[in-house]
Amino acid sequence: MLQRNSDYLCIGLAVVLSLTLMGLPPERQEAIAHGLRSAAWTTGQWAFARVIRFARGEQRSRYLSALNVQLAIENMRLREAAAENLRLRQVLQFRQRDQVRRVIPAEVIARDPDQLFDKLVVNAGSDLGIQEDWPVVTPDGLVGHVDEVRDHSSVVQLIFGSRVSALVQESRAHGIVSPLAGGNRFELRYAEAANLIEVGNRIVSSGLGGRYPKGITVGYITEVRERERDPLLKEVFLESEVDFWGLEEVFVIHSASDSERPESSP
Repeated sequence: MLQRNSDYLCIGLAVVLSLTLMGLPPERQEAIAHGLRSAAWTTGQWAFARVIRFARGEQRSRYLSALNVQLAIENMRLREAAAENLRLRQVLQFRQRDQVRRVIPAEVIARDPDQLFDKLVVNAGSDLGIQEDWPVVTPDGLVGHVDEVRDHSSVVQLIFGSRVSALVQESRAHGIVSPLAGGNRFELRYAEAANLIEVGNRIVSSGLGGRYPKGITVGYITEVRERERDPLLKEVFLESEVDFWGLEEVFVIHSASDSERPESSP
């Protein structure tokens, strides 16, 4: 009912407006018609200009979005290049530190997906002269040793699967580094309580046993506790800075003597 009344009202207003315009002088009618034409033309131009500006805005928005994606990709590429540059500088410093033994670079090409056997596969084997029990390292520290040699690859046993004869670099206290469950944490066993051992001390391989050369970083001490039942020894815990499950490059160290006896694994 309300809609019908509105229609009648619009029709009535149109009729009244038409009669009014018809009653005006011709000059007045022409002036009103000219004004209506100008208003219609101006409105059309305004609407058309708005459509053009909107289209240009959409085009500009798409261009900026594409440019933003390109910049993001370039930023990722530059970050990767910077990370690679940092790794190469560290590698160069490591090679300069270890000039006595020949170092063979290798890339990690496979790893144990379940992390049950603590092993990696690298793309260097007997073709490069690699032999079993040769130590594997990174600039951050000791990784493990070569467990199996193939024609063009080798299986690397991480230090989680073996014990390492080590010493505290600052106090020269000896002990055996053994892995702990989970993460990259280890324990330095048989550390005598009489020795000065502090958090932050560096643990390095002692060279005893023949498998690992002396002075390779194993980790840094994170906790030292006194033993209640055995006051002659300390409980010493350490962490390695090696990202074992994120490794991309490693280095196999040429053994000083093939006659050296490797350390026994548990």
